[in-house]
Amino acid sequence: MKTRIIFLVSLAAMLLAGQTMQGQVNFGIKAGMNIETQSELGQLWNNNELLTGFIVGGTVEYAFNNSFSLQTELNYIQKGEKSSKSLNGVESDIQKEFDYITVPFLIKGTFNDELGLTGNWDLFGYTGPYYGYLLSANYKLKTEGSTTDKDITDESIRSDWGIVFGGGVTYHLKNGDAVFSDLRYDMGLGKIDNDNSDLRNKAISLCIGYRF
Repeated sequence: MKTRIIFLVSLAAMLLAGQTMQGQVNFGIKAGMNIETQSELGQLWNNNELLTGFIVGGTVEYAFNNSFSLQTELNYIQKGEKSSKSLNGVESDIQKEFDYITVPFLIKGTFNDELGLTGNWDLFGYTGPYYGYLLSANYKLKTEGSTTDKDITDESIRSDWGIVFGGGVTYHLKNGDAVFSDLRYDMGLGKIDNDNSDLRNKAISLCIGYRF
């Protein structure tokens, strides 16, 4: 609960700053794909297959100057895992799909002249915590041509939290808007499964977006 309150207060502060200092606030939209798995704390991934999903969302960025800003987002993102196991001598494919709403709160650094880039291009990097709320979770078991679906939302932990690491490139348009692309890694730190307390969400996302 404490973590949730911190994120909500941070988001409210960003929105308030946007209302009072419009000249220093940028809004954006983005979409992309991500690959994810669920593994123990401290592991990037385990030996399971990687699951492919998608991410879509909006961003609010408050710039203190040309090099330093704070960014918060509201994203819909799919996470989960895939694995193959032998159940009673029969090879089976297991897939878990988790749908989240996430709110990252990021410290962002932007670099241009320092790297010798032209005026239209920026490179950026960011890091910070995120909070996620589980909308739904589904378990699929495929074996010998048949598929069994099970809703496991009530068996899963609703809250997810962790740290985001990422960076990307921005191209500034003549009208003052910009297009951008970024690559990030979500390292989950919160428990996600009531039956297996070792599992954490891990996801790599590649997005393109438009900032105005």
